[in-house]
Amino acid sequence: MASRTKHKDAEKRGRKAEMLAAMLLRAKGYKIREQRFRSTAGEIDIIAQKGNYIVFVEVKARKTTELALESITSKQQQRIENAACLWLQQQTSQNFAVRFDVITVAPGQLPSHMLDAWRPGW
Repeated sequence: MASRTKHKDAEKRGRKAEMLAAMLLRAKGYKIREQRFRSTAGEIDIIAQKGNYIVFVEVKARKTTELALESITSKQQQRIENAACLWLQQQTSQNFAVRFDVITVAPGQLPSHMLDAWRPGW
């Protein structure tokens, strides 16, 4: 039972962090295209657009920004890249520049937006 409660708490924190991240992106002029995009390759927290850029955003909520950044593994990056490829294949227009960003959410701090957090291995 305790692990189920922990999982629910983590899920709740994650959803709240994603909501804050989406609000931050909107305030910065991004249009949210999708949230919690699920595919056979994995999930992307937020897909946003600003101008000609499609931005795939990973949202991490941890005790500190540093812990949030450290929690993003190369395996996770690959999964997000694979899901991004699938999303892009579904679009009718392929004239997008693509970027992978990270938004971290830590208690007592404003969400932090790291642009171009990594480059895909395509």
